[in-house]
This record gives sequence, C-alpha cells and structure tokens, in this order.
Amino acid sequence: MTVLSTKERILNSTEELVAESGFCDLTMRQISTHANTNLAAINYHFGSKQSLINHMLERRLDTLFEMRLKRLDELENGSEQPCLLRQVLKAFIEPALVISNDERMGGQRFMKILARAYAERSDFLHELLSSRYANVIKRFAAAIERACPPLDEQTVFWRFHFIIGALTYVMADFGAASKTSHMSEQEFFATCNHQLVDFAEAALSAPRRLSECQADTASSA
Repeated sequence: MTVLSTKERILNSTEELVAESGFCDLTMRQISTHANTNLAAINYHFGSKQSLINHMLERRLDTLFEMRLKRLDELENGSEQPCLLRQVLKAFIEPALVISNDERMGGQRFMKILARAYAERSDFLHELLSSRYANVIKRFAAAIERACPPLDEQTVFWRFHFIIGALTYVMADFGAASKTSHMSEQEFFATCNHQLVDFAEAALSAPRRLSECQADTASSA
C-alpha cells in the first residue's frame, strides 16, 4: 500500500474538494480536515491558498502541456512545410483525452476541476494559463494559422477558443457515454478522439463568412 506524503494528501484533498464544490467557497480549514492534517502543515508546504491551488493545477497541467509541446516539436522539427491541420489538432487534443482516462495523472477528477474553472471564470486558472502556458498555446495557434491560411488571425483565435471549450466539456464527462452506448472505455476513447478531431478540423476548415455589418457594406458598395 502506497503511503502518501503530507504534501500529496493536501494536494489530493484540494483536488477532490474543488471537483465536488468548486473554487469559490473552498477554505483552508476544509482542506486541512479532508487531508487529516493541520493548517500549519498547509502553510509550511504552500504558504497560501493561492499558492496551494496553483500547485494543484500545475502538477497536472505541466504534464498536459509537456505532452502537447513534445508532439508539436516532433511535427515541426526538420520540416520546412507547415504541418497539416489535422496533425496539429491531434497533438493538442489527444494528450488531454489520454490524461482524462488515466487516474494517475488526475483523470476525470482533474477534468471536472478544469470544467469548473472555466464555468466559474476562475482567476486561478486564467492567471496560470496566461503566465505559465501562454507560449505553448500561442505556438499551437500559430501552427493552426499556418495550416489554414485562408483564415485571418482573429477568426483562428475565436474558433480555437471554441474548440478548447468543447474539449474541456468532453474531458469533464469522459466515459459517461460509453455506459449508454455499450462501448468499452477503450472504444469510447478512440471514437471520442476521432470525432473531436473531425469536429475541430471541420470548424477550422470552413471559410469565414462576412458579418452582417460587412455584408451590408459590401452590398451597398
């Protein structure tokens, strides 16, 4: 039987509490009680609630973004031509689904935390993504833009944003559909991955339509 350190128990307890109830009402006392430790131990290891939540998010997100970056590096290294759109999307989407299906890397519990963070517009996640992972996200956005040149930067930004939202929803509910569709987890994983990449590829391959304002201007010219 694996014996967890106090630090690991605190991080796991924070994950469980946030997954169940969100960020807003979380207190240090709740965490200490759940982790069967005291406030002094939390302060010793993390210093503050902000720091604790950042560590809780980072230990999973670091793994996710390292997997994504490794795949993108493998695609781009030694190639003078832009990567295919589908390749870039798979490099971004597949690692998230792998993690959502592996409890050792956080599994569905951590994906529920991400879904809650987006739903609650959590400052914790927003600040962390902006400060720690922004360069990786920008690299993927640039690779997507190169792979679909008819689309301008702003359109790529919006569509990529919507794809991330769809991915977050799927990750948070991973495995649920397999219970009703009589698929195994492995079959559902493969189907989900394929369908989500198809969806993202179609979204980014569609031509940009004129807005109503632009259409009115064009028709009156």
